[in-house]
Amino acid sequence: MENALQIVQRPTIQILRISDFNTKGLEGAKEGELGSPWSSLVKEAGSSNKDESSGGSFGIGKSAPFLNSKLRTLFYSSLDITGYESFVGVANIMSFKKNLNEITLGNGYYTYNENSNAIPQQLFLEPGFIRKDTGTDIYVTAFEPNGDWEQEIIKSVLHNFFITIYKKKLVVRINDFEISDKNIAQLIGDLEDTEENRHLKHYFHLLTSDQTIKVAYPAQKYKQGISFAEGEATLYLMNGEDLNRRVLMTRTTGMRLFEQKNISGSISFTGILMITGKNMNAIFKQMENPAHNEWSPERYEKDPKLAKKVYGDLKSFIRSAVKEYFQEKITDSMDAIGLSDFLPNKKLVNMRGVNKTESLHSSIKQILKKEIKEESANKKATRQKGISIEDIEAQLAGEYGITPTGNEGGNGSGKHSGGGSNGGGIQHFGGQNQLDKGMTGNLDRQRKQKPNSKPVQITQKYVCIDKEGGKYRFIITAKKAVEKGRLIFKVIGEQNDFDLPIQNATTDDPNVTVEKYDDNKIDLHSIPAKKPFIINVEIEYPNYCVMEVELYEN
Repeated sequence: MENALQIVQRPTIQILRISDFNTKGLEGAKEGELGSPWSSLVKEAGSSNKDESSGGSFGIGKSAPFLNSKLRTLFYSSLDITGYESFVGVANIMSFKKNLNEITLGNGYYTYNENSNAIPQQLFLEPGFIRKDTGTDIYVTAFEPNGDWEQEIIKSVLHNFFITIYKKKLVVRINDFEISDKNIAQLIGDLEDTEENRHLKHYFHLLTSDQTIKVAYPAQKYKQGISFAEGEATLYLMNGEDLNRRVLMTRTTGMRLFEQKNISGSISFTGILMITGKNMNAIFKQMENPAHNEWSPERYEKDPKLAKKVYGDLKSFIRSAVKEYFQEKITDSMDAIGLSDFLPNKKLVNMRGVNKTESLHSSIKQILKKEIKEESANKKATRQKGISIEDIEAQLAGEYGITPTGNEGGNGSGKHSGGGSNGGGIQHFGGQNQLDKGMTGNLDRQRKQKPNSKPVQITQKYVCIDKEGGKYRFIITAKKAVEKGRLIFKVIGEQNDFDLPIQNATTDDPNVTVEKYDDNKIDLHSIPAKKPFIINVEIEYPNYCVMEVELYEN
């Protein structure tokens, strides 16, 4: 109050005029009836009479101009659509105890009668400015901002109303500077290179590009007679490198609300959702908070559970659209992965040839026969270092054509496990299957013990998407659903198997959740049955390697 008293003693004070045009003006100023636009703005607190397509609805934003007045005093001047001119002054200060039984309300009015009605004429404070078109003028007294307020307003307008301006629904003038559809592209392009500005540039490019994909929201029906027609919302999408993986949410006004995140961790895209239909606007407007930066279903007082369902369906639509349009390349890559089952890997073939040169022979030197006693059916197969004889024979038969009967050719310097004339044989089970202490790098850890439970049967394929970064993509299909599971990875070496040193793990499946990862394990939730899902794995190893994965139930 001491500061305000000093200001009013000055010969002049600075006043900011905020004017709108092509609007209805403050209807109801003549009668001053409760609930009219004039009464809601000037006299009432926390009330709003705006329709379902408008931006505001809480009656709170109208208090913002008072914070920019050192006197906490505004003047409203208007010419409404009926041709009625009016103005009134409002001081919003504080309550105080005037005497023993009298406390002031803190609201004061510059008016002409005890009912604090509007004065029936325009307010003329700016020389040369006379309103001839319908609309409202707000005069903020003792406007003394810090810093470059004009640049701050320009930045705010570009970030929050670029859609409305681009669609020629809004023109903003700050003194002699104008922002319109004619120069907004240049203004956004000239912004400095910050993360916030880069996101804005991506959104604007999405809005203006001929490569943008537009997806109409399908018709929806809910209980209580609530329904949406097809196209009441439109999703604008674009993919590319280094995009923000977010969707900017807007309603009919086109004003920025908030960015929907957590849509996909593997697809680089950006998007804008515009709700334009009357029915959808009505529901989502009631979910909006006073700051207009969040939708909360519990704000829909009629039925919060229904609002949660409506909002959930919208988010599912966004995720599905992103995957449908931008995962096609990934799907094509999956098909190519299948070819690796039939085509040789030249690098691995060459490496195997170099490492095993000493053990290869062009002729069979010796065939030894060994009698194997039949074990009890109830006993487990004899295992050496966790691998059964049956598994080894099956592996040799499948990969090298070596069978117990010896009728198929093969390579190896070990002892043969059966009779025959042309067989190669298998190596001794007690061979050098130990960690090579001379090896270097990050694969110098022995494999940890697996869980005691049997692994869930799965099919798997994988592809290296970034060798230098150690990034691989696994496509895994479980034979049964697993609520909580653990994937255990290993690197298959020439003589040893090693734990996979996992640095990061993500999935783009909205139904599967990565809980945690460490060493060579990834804990997952909600693994579906007979439905492939993708796990992106980053390992601390800059070269190609052969891997496999097993799934266990926790």
